[in-house]
Amino acid sequence: MRHLMLSAAAAAAALMVIPAAAQAQDTQLVVTTTVENYCSIGLANVAGSNVAVANGVRQKVTTLRMSCNAPTGARLTSTAVNGDLKSAGGVLINYDWELVVPAIPALGFAPQDTFPTNWQVVTNSGGYSEQLADGIFADLFLNLCYGVPGGPGLGGTAGDTTPGSSGCAAAPSGPGASEAPAGTYSETFKFDLDPA
Repeated sequence: MRHLMLSAAAAAAALMVIPAAAQAQDTQLVVTTTVENYCSIGLANVAGSNVAVANGVRQKVTTLRMSCNAPTGARLTSTAVNGDLKSAGGVLINYDWELVVPAIPALGFAPQDTFPTNWQVVTNSGGYSEQLADGIFADLFLNLCYGVPGGPGLGGTAGDTTPGSSGCAAAPSGPGASEAPAGTYSETFKFDLDPA
């Protein structure tokens, strides 16, 4: 029995002499997420896509809301399909159009005349913008070239006398809104927002 006790004591002493190997443990966690590219544009203040305007001077037609998070920024292509307000009989009312983008003025454009073709204006945001990624607004204005003389589809010879109209004065292509025959005149605008 005594022998057993000594052996047990010797075993206990041997355990105390052997150093225990401590192992350090590292833990690493990598979390990733993906933000998809998006560029979108839509009408912000009208219920549908048809808007009536008065036969007068510069007026806001609609407000667009656009957002784009592309690292290279956004390119906006604004298209006027007819280039003039057009009746079913082909009579044209000339207009200026203008796009005002207070948050990023480079995406807008100053008042300018359109032509009876597929007229486009391409603008660029100039790189990534947190404001644009969050969403910004743009206002589309028309000036119906109220006093421009001319004929059905023919270029006029006198400019618009209304202040603030640059395109109307430069290249009238039809009668002004005050001289046009009675009827309904329409124009289609398209806006495409893409990564720059």
